[in-house]
Amino acid sequence: MHSVGLVFALTIAGCVPSRSSVFGPVDREIERRVGVGATWHENIDSRVPGAITELLAKPLDRDAVVRIALATNRRLQAEFDRLGIAASEIASATVLAPLRVDLEYKLARGDKAAETEIDAIQDVLDLIQLPQRRSIARADLDAARAGAVAATVGLVARVEVAYIDVVAAQQELELRQTAFDAAVASAEIAERMHAAGNLPDLGLARERAQREQARIELARAQIDIEVRREAMNQLLGLSGDHTKWTVSARLPDVPTAAPALDTLERDAVVASLDIAAVRAQAEAAAGRIGLARFRSVVPELGIGVSADRKDGAWDFGPAIAIGLPLFDQGQGPRARANAELRRAQNEAIATAVELRATARATRQRVLGAYAEAKHLFDVILPLRQTVLAETLKQYNAMNATTFELLIARRDIVDAGRQYIDALRRFWRAAAEARALARGAMPRTGMDDDGRVEISRTSEGH
Repeated sequence: MHSVGLVFALTIAGCVPSRSSVFGPVDREIERRVGVGATWHENIDSRVPGAITELLAKPLDRDAVVRIALATNRRLQAEFDRLGIAASEIASATVLAPLRVDLEYKLARGDKAAETEIDAIQDVLDLIQLPQRRSIARADLDAARAGAVAATVGLVARVEVAYIDVVAAQQELELRQTAFDAAVASAEIAERMHAAGNLPDLGLARERAQREQARIELARAQIDIEVRREAMNQLLGLSGDHTKWTVSARLPDVPTAAPALDTLERDAVVASLDIAAVRAQAEAAAGRIGLARFRSVVPELGIGVSADRKDGAWDFGPAIAIGLPLFDQGQGPRARANAELRRAQNEAIATAVELRATARATRQRVLGAYAEAKHLFDVILPLRQTVLAETLKQYNAMNATTFELLIARRDIVDAGRQYIDALRRFWRAAAEARALARGAMPRTGMDDDGRVEISRTSEGH
């Protein structure tokens, strides 16, 4: 009866944890940090595809793109699948090795009867080390959970940045179109004046050069918006007709007061999911060291029963199997476990250093872009408006030329472009600061000028 109970207990212990027990804590942590739930494709709601199509049919806002990405991004789903892998290790860590049965049969010879010997031996070393193995598996699962939450928070930050880039690119395209239209009008006036003999060749050449430069900048803005849209499609996992979405929003103006980011460095370290993951990895590695040390002394320990049949009668007795570490003393597993522990410890220190530096740099970028955008909005743009208004008065009084009026308008367009660029950099950096406070290291993939960055990935969580 006791043996039946033991087998039943081991069977229950060896079951793979349920989806709710594995993913439930991740669900709750994502909701707490981001405010939006994630979707695991293994249990996806049949209503989700229809909801995504409905969202894509309307102009997208920030909340919509975040919700779509969390439901469709396959890289995120791959990170969630790590949880299933880690959960399966818990089952592997809580079951015993197979029962070993040795059968020996000796044929009858002469006056000797046939002999049968059966040994059934169960390796119980796994049972002795069951608490350690389970602790290691749970630490690995904790690391996978932290990695899944970090991947989600990081994806949200990348999606927010991509959305900001698309909106900014659309606004800049509008300004580039206005600038090109003004350059075309200016060149046409210059051509008419040149034909009438009122403008020298130099002036005509300058206006034509301005028009062609504006044409190049307009074409560049048109390409840039397509590139930004494809970056968004990649993050949202969209293709085909689903890529025909629209965005009608405009970048909001900077807030009245600068963001309070004095505690960003401390908050980023406290909330860091990367640090939590490597700490869990260090805990698992430390457990493996203890496991390997014990097995280097006793690599195998089995107990069971031995049955011997001679002359038609069975004899029973206990059987014990002990492995002797004559040649293999577990050098490899011990060295690996120690190396894993050192790697995790170094990763934790390096991650903290990188996180602090990133937080300080992000804070400077937020405040710098805020100051620039605020100055452009409060000072530069009003001054450009004043110059245009005064130039228009002088033009109406015939004291200013058409070219001076066009130049004043061109200067307003240029100041507007600078303001949009400063706004884009501010909201981009603000999104990355938000990701840091939520516990993720920003990995947007591009710098403020749109160039591709080389960034540390979350592999190994």
